[in-house]
Amino acid sequence: MFKLEFNEKNVKLNLEAENWEDAIRKSAGVLVENGNVAPEYIDGIIAAINEYGPYIVISDGLAIPHTRPENGAKNIGFSLTTFKKPVIFDENTSPVKVMIAFSAVDKDSHLEILKMIVSFVEEGKIEKISEVDNMEELLNVIN
Repeated sequence: MFKLEFNEKNVKLNLEAENWEDAIRKSAGVLVENGNVAPEYIDGIIAAINEYGPYIVISDGLAIPHTRPENGAKNIGFSLTTFKKPVIFDENTSPVKVMIAFSAVDKDSHLEILKMIVSFVEEGKIEKISEVDNMEELLNVIN
């Protein structure tokens, strides 16, 4: 059973990224480190953004890197990363400081993650998340 839990393994705060692709590699790289996806999953995200545009930028300051399960997903999982400087995808999307990357193995397994993301947006937590410096501050914001 998958549990939505934030910990030192799936949260990386105040990262530096050269560009949006580097930011994706760092955010989704946490999924690779934790055994949720194969490395090619990251290539699938980047290829999809190159093909379809930055569809993963879903709200001001927030992107949700993901791709289809067949692109290398092994297990359901997620990561939360924040960036010191906003990541720019293109001139039509807001700068991103928070990324919640996720993987799913079917069409339903990631619904709890999506509900969590929606609640963060609806409750106005993205800006606050982007400003935290440690796990304790993050847990205070999200709980």
